Amino acid sequence: MALPADVHEQIVRMADRLRLVPATEEPPPAEMREQVRRWQDHVHQAAELLCWADDLIERVAAGPEQAMVERDRVLALVRPIREQAFALMQRLNPEQAWFWTEDWQAGEREVDRQLAAGAVTTFASDEEFDAALDALDTASD
Repeated sequence: MALPADVHEQIVRMADRLRLVPATEEPPPAEMREQVRRWQDHVHQAAELLCWADDLIERVAAGPEQAMVERDRVLALVRPIREQAFALMQRLNPEQAWFWTEDWQAGEREVDRQLAAGAVTTFASDEEFDAALDALDTASD
């Protein structure tokens, strides 16, 4: 069996990651773990609401013009739910609330569509990726 060329480098990186956790590290008390679990559940619920609202808003907004009255009614109901879910996310996870803005989520959905369509380029290594970026820089000059 042929191993990837960078397997030794990967082994060193993984061993280094193990050393990042101090030997004296202990799990937090059960009460704190329960509080963290509840917080994670709330963040997850807010994220699901945001994804649901954004998906529905996108689908309804793209609907036919003849359904404009119904579209506007649905959007009037969904947008406040989205706003409340975003406010909840800002409160629960303020450092990452930017990810849940409507614009950022629209970009995430576009990337998901591109991935589903196979419109992506993958690279076998960091060096290959860097070479591709260098080629793009050279082509744009």
